[in-house]
Amino acid sequence: MQVWPSAKIRVHLGVALSFAALGLFGAVFSAWPWPGALVGLVLGAAWYLWMAGTYHKRRALVANPFPTHWRQILERRVDFYRQLPIDGEARQRFEDDVRIFLAEQHIYGAGQGPQQLEVEDETRLLIASSAAILGHGMPNFEWPRMRDIVVHPRAFDEDYASEDHADIAGMVHYQGPILYSKRDLALGFRRRDGHNVGLHELAHVLDMADGHVDGVPVGASWASSAPWLEVVTDRLRKLRSHRYKKTLRDYAGTNEAEFFAVAVETFFERPHKLRDDDPELYAMLRDYFGQDPAATPARRGPRQFR
Repeated sequence: MQVWPSAKIRVHLGVALSFAALGLFGAVFSAWPWPGALVGLVLGAAWYLWMAGTYHKRRALVANPFPTHWRQILERRVDFYRQLPIDGEARQRFEDDVRIFLAEQHIYGAGQGPQQLEVEDETRLLIASSAAILGHGMPNFEWPRMRDIVVHPRAFDEDYASEDHADIAGMVHYQGPILYSKRDLALGFRRRDGHNVGLHELAHVLDMADGHVDGVPVGASWASSAPWLEVVTDRLRKLRSHRYKKTLRDYAGTNEAEFFAVAVETFFERPHKLRDDDPELYAMLRDYFGQDPAATPARRGPRQFR
């Protein structure tokens, strides 16, 4: 996410000044000078505040020190963050993305009144880290801010009840909120097994950002090309006939949207296996996300909570 896009700010400032200049021009050559000038100034100021206000807030936000206890949580819980060089630009950008996401997204617990779930910093940080991981190689990407993020205590059912039989760990409504199971979200960052609901649901958001739920993420240069469509069709056929290597979870064979979401989980959680077993799919995801997670040494096993 961009903190202060100078070129964009200059454009918005230029438009605002143009409104003001038109107002002053009209004031000089009209019978009602003051109303014309005032309208131009108001329109110019309103335009600038509307278009650039977000970036002013972001710049003020990142000017403050990153909370120490947040950094400690990220160090303990998020492998991706811990592998970034300390005091490096990449870690600073990750921290900025995390706090911008938390400042601009509405995250709250399921339930109402005394029964509403309290969402602790750790859960909020794991959700924000999921966004920061996916966007780390796409610094110009902006997450939509029209969705609420609702956290349930554990898996829920189609009626959003956390009963014993419930098995839904996360869900994204096409034009509604993102739902997470707090327990499953934590488990996703505990085990590197290719199942991370934080990444999975936000991968769906990338898919839906272009207005379609089809496994084609927004902004992908190869997304509408024949190679990508051929890869998806071929892998779905193999998954459904049980002829695909045990690289992606079987759930990837549900449809195109789930294929993309599961592939994203595997790309970040088990990159070396995906690169070795399906180099073509790995290369496409690498190019889209602008990251090469398999370039780092493989971990010997799942990291346990400390």
